[in-house]
Amino acid sequence: MSRPSRLLLILCVSALLVAGGTAVTASADEPLWEAGQVTNSTTHIIDVSNSSNYLSLDESEIKQQQYESVSLDVAGAVQGDALRLQGEHRKRGLQQQLSNTEDERAFHDRLLTELEQSALALETQERQLYRQYGNGDIRETQLFRELVRLGVAGEQYRNIADVMQQAIDTDSLSSRYSNFNGEPSLLQSAFLSQIETGLSTADATQMYVQAGNESLILASVEDGTFLREATLLGEYDRDASEQFGIGDASEARDALERAQNLYPWSMKDTFNPQLRGFGNSATYRVTSSHTHGTLQTYIDGRTTNPYHEIHEKNAFSVPVTDFTQATNDGIRIDIQLTNPTGPMLIEVIETDDLIYNNITVSVEDTPIRTMSSGGDFYTVQPVGSFEITAETDTGQEVSIAVFPD
Repeated sequence: MSRPSRLLLILCVSALLVAGGTAVTASADEPLWEAGQVTNSTTHIIDVSNSSNYLSLDESEIKQQQYESVSLDVAGAVQGDALRLQGEHRKRGLQQQLSNTEDERAFHDRLLTELEQSALALETQERQLYRQYGNGDIRETQLFRELVRLGVAGEQYRNIADVMQQAIDTDSLSSRYSNFNGEPSLLQSAFLSQIETGLSTADATQMYVQAGNESLILASVEDGTFLREATLLGEYDRDASEQFGIGDASEARDALERAQNLYPWSMKDTFNPQLRGFGNSATYRVTSSHTHGTLQTYIDGRTTNPYHEIHEKNAFSVPVTDFTQATNDGIRIDIQLTNPTGPMLIEVIETDDLIYNNITVSVEDTPIRTMSSGGDFYTVQPVGSFEITAETDTGQEVSIAVFPD
């Protein structure tokens, strides 16, 4: 799309898009703590040997799991740009209003109230979106469009709050701004840029998408990098009381001990895990850079469970848990498994000195990759048992049923 026509369409649709509030990152001088001892456990953490544990739905809770490619969507492509223009305009307007106000505290108090309400509205929309997709009420095109709208809106809220927070010198207001960064609707998505690229060009990596009642898991493998993002909003309860810090230890110490219990391999002291709080909220982010990649997990101190988690790993480094293969019609297919929703290596080999063109590999009847000849590639392993098929354009075919332990 040419830049003039794109800008025109942005201006035409911008009035239809949602405006709102903001969140802000906590200040750079907030303390970092090293991990301590263990506490209790959660049913939504999957144990992985010799690698990072991960946040996951129970198999019985999964309502949808499929492989999706982001299709070209003009309206979806421009809404992100429109929201960014709208957010920049709003930020400048607020800066001008602040410079002309006589009661700065009252100004910030009113703005924060508006932003808090907007963040809560986004969370409500996010929960509804996950339910709708999980129930099959909407298709992937609307899911991706709404993920962009919600993600970019949250991005603008954070930008506005960041600017506003820098203009104040009152600790209570600064802490209130900082609380925003732990709001579920304002956390940055690892897949936002990838989805936006797909909506604009239809040139994006195929993604694995899994949904539950108020949950969404996205995963992909691109150029050997495995990326997985899990959001389980049922593990976040803003109305409950915080459980961390009610004993002799501090909230921070309890949060780190909980993280070490949940992720014992990736939270080892040798990986220097770090914790960060968000104002005086009950949300804690724990990060770890380990030998397989990085982990970010957000823990709600009221439920003591993670509700948002991002893994980025070198797919080659994730331990293989099983291997299986099958041969037919001069084609052999080899499968290296790791864990459900982890990276999975598929290799297609031509046997008997035969060379085939256009070999299409499918998982559960969904085409995943078409290759000009034999080769290998990574994709995402689904949950439960599944079937993989490799078929040539001349009808030769090999299939294998996989039953992970």
